[in-house]
Amino acid sequence: MLKKILIPILMLVLFSSHVGSPGVIFEGLLGPYRVLANINPPDVVPGTAMVTVIIPENPDGLIMEARPVYWSAGLKGTPKADPLYPVAGELGKYEGELWFMESGTSSVQLIMKLGNETFEAIVPVMAVPTAQKEMPIELGIVLALLGVLLVILMVTIVASAMSDSIREPGVERSLKSQKRKQIGGIVGTIVMLLILWGGKSWWDAESKQYRDYMFEPLSGTSTFESNRDGNYLHLAVDPLKSTQGRITRKISFIVPDHGKLMHLFLIRKGDLDVFAHLHPERLDTLNFKVKLPPLPSGEYHVFADITRYTGFAETIVSELNIPASSNFRLASNEAVVLGRDDTYTFSNPISNKSINLDGDIMICGKPGIKTELPGGYSAVWETETGKFEAGKLYNLDFALFDPAGEPAKLEAYLGMMGHAVVLKHDGSVYIHLHPTGNYSMGSQQMLLERFKSGKIGFTDIPQSLSFQDSIDQVVSFLDKLPDAERDSLLMGDMVHYNWEDPEHEDHSMVSFPYAFPEKGNYRIWIQVKIDGEIVNGAFDVEVE
Repeated sequence: MLKKILIPILMLVLFSSHVGSPGVIFEGLLGPYRVLANINPPDVVPGTAMVTVIIPENPDGLIMEARPVYWSAGLKGTPKADPLYPVAGELGKYEGELWFMESGTSSVQLIMKLGNETFEAIVPVMAVPTAQKEMPIELGIVLALLGVLLVILMVTIVASAMSDSIREPGVERSLKSQKRKQIGGIVGTIVMLLILWGGKSWWDAESKQYRDYMFEPLSGTSTFESNRDGNYLHLAVDPLKSTQGRITRKISFIVPDHGKLMHLFLIRKGDLDVFAHLHPERLDTLNFKVKLPPLPSGEYHVFADITRYTGFAETIVSELNIPASSNFRLASNEAVVLGRDDTYTFSNPISNKSINLDGDIMICGKPGIKTELPGGYSAVWETETGKFEAGKLYNLDFALFDPAGEPAKLEAYLGMMGHAVVLKHDGSVYIHLHPTGNYSMGSQQMLLERFKSGKIGFTDIPQSLSFQDSIDQVVSFLDKLPDAERDSLLMGDMVHYNWEDPEHEDHSMVSFPYAFPEKGNYRIWIQVKIDGEIVNGAFDVEVE
């Protein structure tokens, strides 16, 4: 019974955050077939999303469709699906556009029809307006000239209607008629000016309302606290922005994400040579605290990922300054006691690292990029060329080896076989990846449960404080479970695509589907669990 209650709110995988409009990557199963999907939601709502679906097996007679489904509307309140069309010259690839008419927690339902069978999958999509389009100046000039012409024509019509239209044919225009025409011109001008003023007022009100409802990510303030028992990070969430949108955006409604209320990543700015993955505890609705590893001083990026009751997921971005007097010691010099799921690592600075493809390292007949991991382990990024293009969908494949050079046996870490974090060097792009993609499987499960219930609207939202208390009890319960039992519970009925390629049978692999959103230099950290230890490694890549 407990498992049945917990799974819908615990099976949460982090949603990616990106400055701009992030695409949603999904890899899983659509019926018996492996599917890879890339959904680029609109940055202006209402707007259109581009949906790309790849079915590698490409069965004959396949029909692909998709439709947007909102948490508040459910399946019954959603219009019929739109077709996705085959892409010429690319077998198994389908594309199409979908309209998103409202902002909020939504999803794209993928529908595959094959013969008499229909297979469906729900992919969570956070449909929120993140931009306001500016009218091109050329179009503005054309529309302004047309508007002036229409006003002149309208005033002329009104003036003529009040004078010439009531004059007998062949009769010269009298002084009275001319006066009526002048009055008509004045009346027409006043009426048109009132219409223009009313239109501008309406437009300004609509524009202001749109700006007010544009999505603003939550912000917070991270402070360094030094106590007798160690150093701590204290994150205070901005209470003003937390009230934006509907009531369910309150921090009280956050739910455990793979057993944790918050996944917080610390990355030292500049050289990106220090990385930590921590899980703060909730002090109250807006305050969180976590013990810090012995990190060196400097300025740090802080990314804190959370997911809410409705499945809406986002990242709180802030900064942390660790002072030089923080009594930093290298990890090798002292034992560090952290939470069992907390981890950190030191890597080479990006300022003196060149990206080289090592032809002497061959994985499945392909060259790879190798990096050494703590504990004598190593990881090889399997790639044919080492070159990546922005916007193109890739499988980032990593092979893990033990100190003897033998395939390492991977274990579940918080219910997943691997985690990855992608950060652009300037900090403008941050993504948390899993083997299933960058969407939230928790959002997926919450949406599925919601659609199954048939509920609509926002009338059944629980009380915020009682909901917060019950969630805290769930987190406490999970923290007391052994790793194996907890991982089994967290994984629940997740559908993972498993490696079955015979080429990969002789070593352990972890793969992350991803499309780099823009050109630039990136650092990728991978996290796996081997022999009960969380192991981290960093790779660098240039995206063209």
